Amino acid sequence: MYTPIALNKTMLVSGLLLAACAMPAHATSVVDAYVGGNDHGRGDVIGALADFNIMAMDVSVSGSILTVSINTNFAGKGDDLLFASLSNSLGIGYGDLFLSSSWNPSGAAPYSADNYSNGTVWRYGFSLDNRYMNEDSAGTGTLYSLNSGNNAVDTLISDSFMTGGVYRNGQEVAVNTNSNGVTSVNSGTWDINVADKTVNFYLDLTGTSLLGSDIAVHWGMTCANDVIEGVVPAVPVPAAVWLFGSGLLGLVAVARRKID
Repeated sequence: MYTPIALNKTMLVSGLLLAACAMPAHATSVVDAYVGGNDHGRGDVIGALADFNIMAMDVSVSGSILTVSINTNFAGKGDDLLFASLSNSLGIGYGDLFLSSSWNPSGAAPYSADNYSNGTVWRYGFSLDNRYMNEDSAGTGTLYSLNSGNNAVDTLISDSFMTGGVYRNGQEVAVNTNSNGVTSVNSGTWDINVADKTVNFYLDLTGTSLLGSDIAVHWGMTCANDVIEGVVPAVPVPAAVWLFGSGLLGLVAVARRKID
């Protein structure tokens, strides 16, 4: 006979399983251990630590949504017109976010010779609609697929934004939206939390090859006085999902015996 109680239990466990699948992944933290090439002997940070230092980034994926949170003293300074006379009168702005499914920096840590020409080929870039945004606002942007397989074609480097002074040359800081090799994938948002010293990006990875893969990340301000790069492993299925799945299979077996 049909047993409503067994069916209800099955539905309950199914709901719990779906809830477990929807649970956000724990963020993976990457400490800034990347220097990058052309540092002019200044090391990890060129200029004042209070302005440019990047400490770490947290990367997480929940469903198809990627969240990248950059912990940096530069949070809140993109509208301050820092060094405007050396940067096309616009000051130092927030750089775009670059992504790939593999990380291949040149050399060994701290990668002091790595730059756009010899390092990781970035496959996606999140282009900011307003890189000089006031910290009291929320920003938007477009996620582009970088199809040329050549950073020199699909990205703009720090030299494109600076007109003088000492800065880290040759680092990717923006998507070249005029390149024939870039195509838009979808949109995203970003914001600044001055209290937490974070610049935060929220992207939908639907339509990209990054879902279920390792994710390499690159970010720096437009002068690239500090840059962070690193890779986080593919997000595994949470253990809770397997536990719920095992329980569900057992309950279904019980329900079938009662139905029989």
